[in-house]
Amino acid sequence: MRQTFSVSALTRRIKLLLEDNLGQIYLKGEISGLSRPASGHLYFTLKDEKAQISAAIFRNQAQGLKFAPEEGMEVLVSGRVSVYAPRGSYQILVDSLEPIGEGALRLAFEQLKNKLEQRGWFKEEFKKPLPRLPQGIGIVTSPTGAAIQDLLQILERRFSGVPILIAPSLVQGEHAAQMLAHQVTVLDARPEIDLILLARGGGSLEDLWAFNEEVLAQAVHEAKTPIVSAVGHETDFSLTDFVADLRAPTPSAAAELAVPLKEDYFLAMSEAERRMKSALSQRLAMLAERLGQTQKRLKSPQWVIQTHSQRVDELGLRLKRAWEAKANYVRHRFEKSQESLRHQAPVVRVARMGEQLLFTEERLQSIMMRRIGEAGHRLSRLASLLNSLSPLSVLERGYALAQDNAGRLLEKAEQFTLEQPFTLRLKDGEVEATTQRINPLD
Repeated sequence: MRQTFSVSALTRRIKLLLEDNLGQIYLKGEISGLSRPASGHLYFTLKDEKAQISAAIFRNQAQGLKFAPEEGMEVLVSGRVSVYAPRGSYQILVDSLEPIGEGALRLAFEQLKNKLEQRGWFKEEFKKPLPRLPQGIGIVTSPTGAAIQDLLQILERRFSGVPILIAPSLVQGEHAAQMLAHQVTVLDARPEIDLILLARGGGSLEDLWAFNEEVLAQAVHEAKTPIVSAVGHETDFSLTDFVADLRAPTPSAAAELAVPLKEDYFLAMSEAERRMKSALSQRLAMLAERLGQTQKRLKSPQWVIQTHSQRVDELGLRLKRAWEAKANYVRHRFEKSQESLRHQAPVVRVARMGEQLLFTEERLQSIMMRRIGEAGHRLSRLASLLNSLSPLSVLERGYALAQDNAGRLLEKAEQFTLEQPFTLRLKDGEVEATTQRINPLD
């Protein structure tokens, strides 16, 4: 019999055939059409010169990548071939991804280094000076590694007695970077610690990778306490070396940079003490010489006392005269104030103000009457002038005014038309008329 499939059933059959028969495969090709949606998954096309295949990396795998995939990058992927049923297309679900020609860790190192450099974390303006003689040293390292032994031996040999606080931490592995960053933050918060050493012995790039994580670089950058980075051998470089305030090529070198030799330190202190004593002696000699010169210029104490005694008598007389003058002035001011108060007594002021009020009232009435008379006279003159200018006054002399039906004045013959009704206004009334003939003057 002929077997008929639905599209879904055929797609499932193809999916099972591909996934069961191919299993885990490895592909190499060039990344194209890279997409990073908000879900955290990565989608791209893996292609060579003759063919291409869709690829997807789910969020959990994408977060574990040591580098950021980029457009055009040639990579080696491992994963499983699967069918995406809604489109009926096959794709590879990527489990791991690494660049070809350059290790993933080395690429991730360069990418993060460029990122932190663009933020300005490597600039000299962020570098803090190391204390000349630390009051307390904090060391972040593995408590069982060789680095801590070298550090302690050299610190003890160079300057014994400096307090040391060890913050133990993993120095490699999945959680090492977070633990190292936490211990740096803990030591930075301790007030007795004024220098932090971040140390680890040598190893491969993968062994040292915890010191290339952004979380540790950020903790070192934000620390207020000066930090010396001593990671690996002299030829090894980590991102903490660039962010820290000072890079030491080895942990042993970090110990030598952290504290001075006790002999050299005390020798420098002795030299400073000698120079201070010499400067103090010179200063005392100069002051003694100035004191001798001043003593020579000093006069006899008895003469000075007599001079000042005479000055005291003179000042006493001047004070007495000034006091008498002041007393007379105050007495005179007091008498003037009493006289002024008598004149300013309330009864006197009320009487004076009453007289002033009466006088003001009389003046106000006089001014008002004069103003009213002047206004009446001016009103009469204006009324007479207005009457003389009124057109109605012309009617009193026997003249008449012609007006059309709208009440407009008809002044010229050209304003009239035959059979036009109009009104003649006379002195004692109005006459309705009609135009019979128009005779304009030549």
